[in-house]
Amino acid sequence: MIRHPHRARRRTLLTGASAAAALGAAAACGDDGPSGTADDPIEIGFEWWGNDVRADITQEAIDLFEEKNEGITVQTSFADYGPYWEGLTGRMASQSLPDVFQMDYPRLRQFGGTGLLTPLDDLIDTGAFREQSLLDTGRIDGDLVAVPVAANTLGLVYRSDLFDQFGIEVPEAGYSWDDYADLVTQLSTEMGDEFWGAEDWTHSYLFLELWLRQRGLAFYDVEANQLGFTEAELIEYWEMVFPLVEAGHVPEPSAASELESDGVTEGVMGTMIRWDSILGGIAPTVEEIGGTLALTAPPTSDPGNLGTFLKPSMQWVIAANSEYPEESAKLVDFLLNDPDAVAILGTNRGVPSTRSGLDNIELDEYSQAVMDYEESIADYLEAPPAAPPAAAGAIESKYLEIHEQVQYEEMTTAEAAERFFIEAETLFESEQ
Repeated sequence: MIRHPHRARRRTLLTGASAAAALGAAAACGDDGPSGTADDPIEIGFEWWGNDVRADITQEAIDLFEEKNEGITVQTSFADYGPYWEGLTGRMASQSLPDVFQMDYPRLRQFGGTGLLTPLDDLIDTGAFREQSLLDTGRIDGDLVAVPVAANTLGLVYRSDLFDQFGIEVPEAGYSWDDYADLVTQLSTEMGDEFWGAEDWTHSYLFLELWLRQRGLAFYDVEANQLGFTEAELIEYWEMVFPLVEAGHVPEPSAASELESDGVTEGVMGTMIRWDSILGGIAPTVEEIGGTLALTAPPTSDPGNLGTFLKPSMQWVIAANSEYPEESAKLVDFLLNDPDAVAILGTNRGVPSTRSGLDNIELDEYSQAVMDYEESIADYLEAPPAAPPAAAGAIESKYLEIHEQVQYEEMTTAEAAERFFIEAETLFESEQ
């Protein structure tokens, strides 16, 4: 659903020709003098996905930017995740993208690998970021085309109150997938019927990527033009959860499909692997039903390798069609580093990626827990994988579709693995 504006001037979602016309009109403002000044004002477009809460605080920060940068007006727009990407994808061909917009890492190569984004090395202070490896996630073919807004990594979210109640020891970094299966079994057994120790984690390609990285492999190869693992490895990954499903410690697909969100939030599941930034979003809900949540390292195939890395929760990019890249970069820098803006935005998009950003927010208890968790596994964090290919979205959708047929026993794991590799190869070829 596309969100409607509090102020129509700022919240109109531009698409297609209307966006191009608006950008052209903005470019025509002023004369040959310095742009972005009171004497020669300009307008830049800025768009993001998110809910009304994110929209309100973002607009507040933008209002502050305009106060501090007389001569630059920012036309803002936001939408829910699906409509947001439908709109941007539709505008790629006409190159009518907004000057600044919010990027999702799995889609970066789709835009950045086709010349639609402005290189940022000479526009953004790259020394402001707290982790070089996190900054490097924005590089495509050596060019920095995106900067991270915030960071997160994978971890095990668990019901700490239930662990305390049943005397279950919290696993420390380095515990195995077999150890995790034992933990899931114990938790499910203690809680009894209608409660599961974990979800079927094999439904997610993200957790497959985690499992592969623990083995020194990757979901995509370094050139991001083919898969980085074999059918046999995919079969092994899918089948690792079968005994837990058969024993009733992990829900069958029919039971899982009845959950409105996730089992932990709904109070019927004890653990799940997730990006750690989810904690602040779901912990208050769990507390309403009398539970508490905490984070620990995910299980691993190698005690010395968790497969974890810092991933941008989202990124800022500047469109190559922008008439005002320097002014757009000024906006990006403002959102990342201005103390007042950072204080307004808080941790809505995650724990800030810049040192100045981190220094100017007050961490709530959940964000602090995320920071503490990331510090606890800092020695295990490795370089991130290559940015996913342009075909990533289609490949990952195909993974979900085929895995569902495995869950419902409509295909054997061998048949499904073969089908997935054939489909993936076709999708890679279609993007060449």
